[in-house]
Amino acid sequence: MDLRVMYLGMCKIRSAGRTSGSIEVTLPPALHTFTGLGCRVVVRDGLRPEIVLQPDFADAWSVLGTLWEKLSLALGSSETRGDFAPGTFILTLLPPRHWQRGLPLAYADLYSVARSAQPSSIGDLEALARVLSAMGAAAGRDFGLQHAFALGFGEAVAYVVTQISTGFGTDFERSMAADLSRRAQFSPRAPVSPFDDEFWSECEPVLRRIYAQFVSWQANPAQYEAVRRRWYRAIQCENVPGRADQCATAYE
Repeated sequence: MDLRVMYLGMCKIRSAGRTSGSIEVTLPPALHTFTGLGCRVVVRDGLRPEIVLQPDFADAWSVLGTLWEKLSLALGSSETRGDFAPGTFILTLLPPRHWQRGLPLAYADLYSVARSAQPSSIGDLEALARVLSAMGAAAGRDFGLQHAFALGFGEAVAYVVTQISTGFGTDFERSMAADLSRRAQFSPRAPVSPFDDEFWSECEPVLRRIYAQFVSWQANPAQYEAVRRRWYRAIQCENVPGRADQCATAYE
């Protein structure tokens, strides 16, 4: 479905009273995540008059810039990182279920992440995982990773930080990230605060090791394919009695 045009059906405007400026519009459940978001109200005259709500995502963009800075530092201060560039991503209102090209950022996720900056909020881990996956892929691409490796790197980064899978078909890369986390004795604290400097300092060693692994794989694609096939073969063996001794994984 094209998220740029969404028909929401017929809704009625309800008022709290003639002397009150409070009104209510019933929207689909998918848009409930925007509850509390400030909107600019625009009234357009003409043959077919319109009332347009323009959401204000200024706070979300500001918080996203902060998150990009913290992620960049955790990935390695030796790498030159620029400011957050919205043009790098494909922007949608809601998280897309499928995407083939570009790096999607959904306003719904941005708003959820922005709300997690509040001290009383524990944050939406699924939204944070999707945002970090796209941002990690963008950072990996800037560092020189090719498209497929950049996407896998972004998924690995998001999984290490949130322990949530974004479901982009990178099971092997996610497993590698989990394995390197165990070797580094890293376990994210709950609830995750993506704006905690101490938390990103804890993430830094394992994120750099994951990046180094992707660089190694890209330099030796044959090794990457061999390890990847061995991992999938091990997964298939796990449920086959008597073949457990043939199941092994290795990431070096």
